[in-house]
Amino acid sequence: MALAIPVKRTAMYHSHAAKGATFVDRDGWHMPAWYTSVDQEVEMARSTGGMCDISPVGKLDLQGTEVLGQLTDILDLSNTLEVGQSQRCPNPVSGAVQDETLTAAGLSYDEALVLTPQGNVASVASFLEGRLDGCAHLVDVTSSRAGIWVIGPLGHRVLSKLVELDLDPTLFADGSCVQGKAAEVHVMVLRSDIAGLLGYQLYVTRDFGEYLWNALLHAGHREGVGPLGIEALEQIQSAPS
Repeated sequence: MALAIPVKRTAMYHSHAAKGATFVDRDGWHMPAWYTSVDQEVEMARSTGGMCDISPVGKLDLQGTEVLGQLTDILDLSNTLEVGQSQRCPNPVSGAVQDETLTAAGLSYDEALVLTPQGNVASVASFLEGRLDGCAHLVDVTSSRAGIWVIGPLGHRVLSKLVELDLDPTLFADGSCVQGKAAEVHVMVLRSDIAGLLGYQLYVTRDFGEYLWNALLHAGHREGVGPLGIEALEQIQSAPS
């Protein structure tokens, strides 16, 4: 008899449950499918804004003195990866779905973060490890990092209440990334617009995930910015830009 594979919960699970989320299992993770209804959440995101738990996204931390240049070559990026910038590229793993992409972000001169589709993290990690030279190393930090995607026209206003960084959309362009503090905890922020909507992805260590999620909920309440389930996010992603 085959043993059941345990389903993972994100750091924000209890907050999702307290908000009345309906859950679904996706790629080994127990995730909120919706809180009210998919249609209502999509409309909220487009009119004011919403925030979605994206903790299951694969997160690979790479360090080494030449890591930005190595990633540029390994992933065949269109431009050299620079500090403070990210680039999307096709998933190079054989057998990956055609429209799946990776995001490589330059965090510092010797550190980068590669974001992968949540079901492909192991295969992408293996692909990269087989091509990195001896001065670079890779660590899978998927389970130890929480992720939140704040999207919609008022998302920047919500973040301005918590993030000690200038994320003005006219200056912090799509694809920009930066590290700093949000609600007094260390955060990496990636500008990642989605289907024509302003978007910011925030990544923190797992132990601060629920704290930051609740701080964002509180900050977004007066703006009409609330939680999105993954089904609303998927519907928005599939819409034309």
